Amino acid sequence: MKDIIGCFHTIKPNKIEAEILSGIEIKSNDDLNKCGKYFLDKGVKRVFITLGEDGVYYNDGCEENIVKTPKVNVVNATGAGDAFLAALVYSRMNKLSMKESTKVAMTASILALSHENTINPNMSIENINKKMEELKLC
Repeated sequence: MKDIIGCFHTIKPNKIEAEILSGIEIKSNDDLNKCGKYFLDKGVKRVFITLGEDGVYYNDGCEENIVKTPKVNVVNATGAGDAFLAALVYSRMNKLSMKESTKVAMTASILALSHENTINPNMSIENINKKMEELKLC
């Protein structure tokens, strides 16, 4: 995977996966920035590193930041990563900024986490937007 990481337009590793792929141990925000730059230098266009309860780091070479995760009640974690990535695809197709993309993806993930089913039957862009307002992410 390390050899072909630059072939990917967008990546969404978690912190441990990012450390393994980059060889950079992430102990601080500076380390996180170095890790994001590493992937960009390899050719990746959009980097999203999920940090669990600490939020999501994003970087595309123009926008770089961390969106903090609001406190949520986890019912079932299965499918949360898939919801996050699907929302990133939606965001890209709709030309959302990196920050907005991260917020939409995080909220989709939160909706997935909050339902007992792997796929929350209430998953829709309308419900993502409502949840973003409720969580004050917009």
